[in-house]
Amino acid sequence: MPLQNLILRPLACSMLLLIFSTSVTLAEEKRKLDPEKDKIYEHVIKPILSSNCTTCHGSSKAKGKIRLHNPEEIKKSESVVAGDIDESVMIERIMLPEDDEEVMPPEGKKRLSEEQKKMLSWWIAEGANFDKKISEANVPDDIGAIIAAMDYAPPREIKKAFNLPEPPQPANDAAVTAIGKAGILVMQLAQDTKYLSANVINVAKSFNDAQVKLLVPVKDHLTWLDLSRSGISDQAAADLGQLSKLTKLHLENTVISDKTLQEIGKLENLEYLNLYATKVTDVGLENLKNLKKLKKLYVWQTGVTQAGVDKLKGAIPGLYVNTGWQVPKKEDKPEEQKN
Repeated sequence: MPLQNLILRPLACSMLLLIFSTSVTLAEEKRKLDPEKDKIYEHVIKPILSSNCTTCHGSSKAKGKIRLHNPEEIKKSESVVAGDIDESVMIERIMLPEDDEEVMPPEGKKRLSEEQKKMLSWWIAEGANFDKKISEANVPDDIGAIIAAMDYAPPREIKKAFNLPEPPQPANDAAVTAIGKAGILVMQLAQDTKYLSANVINVAKSFNDAQVKLLVPVKDHLTWLDLSRSGISDQAAADLGQLSKLTKLHLENTVISDKTLQEIGKLENLEYLNLYATKVTDVGLENLKNLKKLKKLYVWQTGVTQAGVDKLKGAIPGLYVNTGWQVPKKEDKPEEQKN
C-alpha cells in the first residue's frame, strides 16, 4: 500500500471520530424550551439575533450605528421601539421583499425564516422585555406552536486564544470596510471580543506591500493575521511592525527575509509565527529573542540552522521550533567477517 494511503487512512478515521463526537455533543446540548423557566429574550430572541444579526450589528461592527448584541445596546437602538412594531425599524426592514435594497439581512446573508420574523415582531409588540419568562407573556396560539417546536442550545463559552486586555472601543467601521473591499477576509475573532482576524487567502496572488497599509488603522484590534502565499516583501516590514496586538502571524511562502524580522521582533504579544519557505536565516532569528510570549515558530525550508534554533530557544524558554522532517542519518554497520 502506498505510504500516502497509510498516512491518510488513520487520519481520515480520526477526523470521522472527531466529527461524530462533536455532533453528539451538540445534540446533547440542545433541549426544548420550558415556558415556566425560560425567558423570552435570553432563550428565544437572543439566539435569533446572534445567528442572523450581530455579525454586522455586534460588538466589533455597527452598521448604521446599530448594535444588537446585548440588552443595553438594543435599548439605545432606534431600531427597536418597545410595544410598537410599526415604529420599529428592525421589523420594517426584515419584512421587506427579498429583492428590496433595504431588506435585512441583506443579499448574500442568511435570511430570517417566517417563524423568526413572527417571534421578533411578537417580542417587540409585547414590550421588548428582557426579563420576562415565556409563561408571563401573552402567547397567541401561533406563537405558542413555534415556541413548542423550538430547540434551545446554550451558548458555548469561547476561550480566547490570546491574553490581551479587551479594547475599549470597536475597530473603526470605515477601516474595516476598506479592508473588506480589498478582498481581505476580516472577521470578529469571537462573539465576546472586539479583536479581529484578517486573512488574504482569496487575494493572495495579487496582495502586495501597499495593501498591508490597510491594516494599520486597525492595529489595536488585529490579533490574528494570515499573509501566507501573498506577494508581500521586506517593503511591508515597517507596517507589519506597527501591528502591536498580533498574537498569531502567518508569513509562510513569501519572499520576506531577515529585514522583516527586525520589525517582527517588536511585536511583543506574538505567540505564533510561521516563516516556512521564506528567506530568513540565523541572523534574522536574533531579532526574535525578546519575544518572550512566543510559543511556536516554524522555520522549515529556510536558511535557519540548528545552531540558530538552539540559540533562540535558549533565550525563550519553552519555545517550540519546527524545522521540518529530518532524514535520519544511516549508521555505519560493521562489515561482516567472511568465513
